Amino acid sequence: DGGGFGWGKVLPYVAAQGIGAFLGGLVNFGLFRDSIVTFEREMGIVRGSLQSVASAAAFGEYWSVANWQSAFFAEALGTAILSFVIFSVTSPKNDDIPPKAAPLLIGGTVASLITVIAPLTQAGFNPARDFGPRLVTFLAGWGGEVAFKGWWVYILAPIVGAVFGGSLSKLVTGE
Repeated sequence: DGGGFGWGKVLPYVAAQGIGAFLGGLVNFGLFRDSIVTFEREMGIVRGSLQSVASAAAFGEYWSVANWQSAFFAEALGTAILSFVIFSVTSPKNDDIPPKAAPLLIGGTVASLITVIAPLTQAGFNPARDFGPRLVTFLAGWGGEVAFKGWWVYILAPIVGAVFGGSLSKLVTGE
């Protein structure tokens, strides 16, 4: 299909993303373990208690908004905007944007979205980037109640947002 991303590449891609995110979480834990222990001790946090979300947030995303619906909307909207920009600026049918401008436009979009969305949900936008480090959090003693708190929002919302943003781009660019 002209070099597109075929369905046969999806599972290996998802696996590579998940493994990479898990390994990144391990590196994060190795680099910051002492600082996390110090933080927990100074704040009187018992790892595995619900209060330990404060230290687990070094690995996965946890929302600060009032409810999961707001978090879902923020993550889906941010991912939709990012997906729309990526598909639009890289579209072969888009003659208005020089190809060399795509990295700057995509990077600027990421920076802008993180500035706005991160205070609300930590701006995950990628299920693997959230879920891989959550596994590390689980294995490193935070337990399932803390490690997997709200995990599904950070899996489903980016998928919904990416499909919507990508589809809207295809509609706008005529692909």
